[in-house]
Amino acid sequence: MNIMIWIFVALFLVVLMMVFKAKEVRHKMGFLVVACICLFLAFSFFQVYKTHKVDLKSFEGVVTAGKLYFSWLGHVFTNVKDTVGYAIKQDWSVNSTQIPPAK
Repeated sequence: MNIMIWIFVALFLVVLMMVFKAKEVRHKMGFLVVACICLFLAFSFFQVYKTHKVDLKSFEGVVTAGKLYFSWLGHVFTNVKDTVGYAIKQDWSVNSTQIPPAK
């Protein structure tokens, strides 16, 4: 597992160097978004791996880890969708009884 961590660190450093070498701001922002997504995926996979203690040395373990991770990722998207949907349905208008009258 130690080699996996070093691979993710190396990948992150390569992406980070590309961000700083980019000439235009939109390229920097694009690389920064990609770096953030890669970090999220790496750390979330590591967390799922650590929680379920799957064996990544066997094919069955890799398949199990993939199933667990994508199941977890699907639940994350479902929870985000539900939360955003709940926030959209709220009444965000200003309540006129809470505004003091103008003087």
